[in-house]
Amino acid sequence: MKKTALIVIGLCLLADSTLAGFRIELKGSYFQSENKIFREVYGSAFKPGLEVGLTIVKNLSIWAGVDYFQKSGGLTVTEEETKVWLMPVSAGLRYEIPAGEKLLLHVAAGVQEVFFKEDSSLGTTKKNALGFIVKGGLIFRLTSALGIDLFAGWSTSSMKNGDVEFKVGGLDLGGGLNIRF
Repeated sequence: MKKTALIVIGLCLLADSTLAGFRIELKGSYFQSENKIFREVYGSAFKPGLEVGLTIVKNLSIWAGVDYFQKSGGLTVTEEETKVWLMPVSAGLRYEIPAGEKLLLHVAAGVQEVFFKEDSSLGTTKKNALGFIVKGGLIFRLTSALGIDLFAGWSTSSMKNGDVEFKVGGLDLGGGLNIRF
């Protein structure tokens, strides 16, 4: 019994030290594709997401995130309904720059695997491809653990469907609720 209690206490202390520098962000952004045809068919829309990060050294952290985009549109010639789904999964490094007691600036870069699916009268296309992402922003700290993040990001990834090559990615302008442990 004593040994079990010591193991539980040790695991709790280890978990507490592991969570130091851990953050979760619930976010949403206004997404505009870099692809002109994509913009003509689907326009721009809201893209919700989740991001986690872990500090590895002072002001530098690793992060990973996932976003989700779904929208219906009309084909450019026939105006028949088409629907698209994008799910970018990202990971990279983030550097934070303290700019006072309540403000924190950040820049990040990483890789992004984009999962793409489009359903239309022409058929279904499912692809995925690796690309890159860069972003930056600022966090207004409400408390030591809670902040509001405003950010801008740019991502790009090229895919090929038969002989047609197209890009998925684009501009994200958004915000999020940043929770630090």
